[in-house]
Amino acid sequence: MDIRVFKGLNAEWALVCAEPGSGEQVRGWLEQAGVLRQGEGPAELEELLGWIGVRDRRLGREHSDRWMRVLLAEASGEGAEARLAARVVVQAMLDGAVRMTLSLLRPGRDFDEVGQVVVASLYGVVRSYPLHRAQKVAANLLLETLHRASRELRDDDPAGLEWDPALVELPGAENVAEVACRNALAEQAVAGGLADSPEELDTAQAELTELLLWGMQKGLLTKARARQIAGEVREESRSAAQEAGVSAVTWRKRRSRSVARLRSVAEQWVQAA
Repeated sequence: MDIRVFKGLNAEWALVCAEPGSGEQVRGWLEQAGVLRQGEGPAELEELLGWIGVRDRRLGREHSDRWMRVLLAEASGEGAEARLAARVVVQAMLDGAVRMTLSLLRPGRDFDEVGQVVVASLYGVVRSYPLHRAQKVAANLLLETLHRASRELRDDDPAGLEWDPALVELPGAENVAEVACRNALAEQAVAGGLADSPEELDTAQAELTELLLWGMQKGLLTKARARQIAGEVREESRSAAQEAGVSAVTWRKRRSRSVARLRSVAEQWVQAA
């Protein structure tokens, strides 16, 4: 799997963070808007974004809505400051962009090419975000990016969704993009032999499937090994093994080997994120 677009973004991000005064500029915007107190938070941009992420997890969506709106307002302008504000928001949304790229893969589609479409769509959404949509900002960004990228790829939205501003006002709508990506992931799982039907993937199985697909694309798992691991975690797999004469000891050894292999893949996934 060619991931040049995301490697390039991370390399570019390092240069943005190394630019003198970039962290102070972003922190200053947040201070002026009352999101941060004077001098609160790191002065270095990379550290500041990580620190804000920790606060988001502690304070919840209202906090992320506030600081994102501040930067999105700056990003709607022109010049170097607008580009900096947009770049910070894009970096904050990068994990979602990677997941969306995976969800939009189809036979014949190159990961890097799809990633470029997703990133370009995300930039466009960030630069033109309607600021009156003050709630569920991250969800809105993802959903509109998904819509734009799907349209650019001349494919239907993975969940058959049309962009409807009313969606972001519904309870739980922050999960719409996640559901759309999961539906596409289920299709990939069935096509790859990792699931028998899209309906069988619950949240935990979807996360495992995403890891297996990534491992296959990176060459860390063969298709046969990924299918074996996916089969072993199904509820009916142990009873099927018993019916086939596989002892409990052999079953436990198989599971232990699978867990060890998955742990290795997961560690590399985290490092690549």
